[in-house]
Amino acid sequence: MKRISFIKQLLFPALCLLAVLATGCIKDDLDECYKLRLRAENIKGEDITATGYVSTASLYIFDEDLNYLETRVLDKDFIISHDEIVLDNYTADRKLNIVAWGNVNVLGDKQEVSESKRIDELKVMLKNQKTLAVMPDSLYYGIQQVQTKASGGITENKEIVVHPKVGSVTIETINLEYGLRSRGISSVHECDFYLNKTLSGFDYQGEQIGDSVYYNPASEPSTLNIGEWKTPNQQTACPGNSMGVSLDINGINLGSATVDQNGKPIETKAGENTHIVLEFAEDGTLSARVQVRPWGEVNDHIEF
Repeated sequence: MKRISFIKQLLFPALCLLAVLATGCIKDDLDECYKLRLRAENIKGEDITATGYVSTASLYIFDEDLNYLETRVLDKDFIISHDEIVLDNYTADRKLNIVAWGNVNVLGDKQEVSESKRIDELKVMLKNQKTLAVMPDSLYYGIQQVQTKASGGITENKEIVVHPKVGSVTIETINLEYGLRSRGISSVHECDFYLNKTLSGFDYQGEQIGDSVYYNPASEPSTLNIGEWKTPNQQTACPGNSMGVSLDINGINLGSATVDQNGKPIETKAGENTHIVLEFAEDGTLSARVQVRPWGEVNDHIEF
């Protein structure tokens, strides 16, 4: 019995060591191992990290005096796996400020990120030409402060939570033939939707800044309603109040709308899709009907 007890005494420390190794965290003082992770949420505060909606993220790291230190880039596999962000370059007690931007330039060169030595110089700006802006990526933003320890690691479990910073629009026409007839247009060679206007970028706090810009969303003929035109999918846009929506056919303007069916200004909001129906009366007058829905809701049937 004494021999069995002695063997147990030998095995117990070994098992404890294996448990520590299994956690992937070894500390000299055996303090709890705290972890830093990225979490993506929708506008309802629901965790959408595993969906892959945020497929890349850039973490801009600044010190306690708000001076730039480095940038970490997380890929899709890292994000959806909710892997740990290891701050292995910091072995002293430091207070780090981390600004996270998700999906910047994930679909092409659409935004410019300023090279910043100070946190207040960090900006994400839409590329534009003569105030016509490129439609932004589905941008997500978050900011978090993290305290590191001299022994390595951080002082508590932390999540950098990112939320949507842009919205989107979908546009379709109804009774376009009335608008064409009023302008003497016999056939459609080119259809241009225009969305006016929003500011052109964001600062390090995620607040909108910059110049006033407008957008030219993509368009295509409707396959369900022959003779009508629509956007092929959700077209991203920065949030904006009192938006104007206009329609040009073959370079000729058929009208614009700034309010919905209830007389309220047309808006775009972060994390929501603004569906706009541009409807023509028999005399060619254009009006708009609008419905707003959170991202992620799939329903092709629009009821007003």
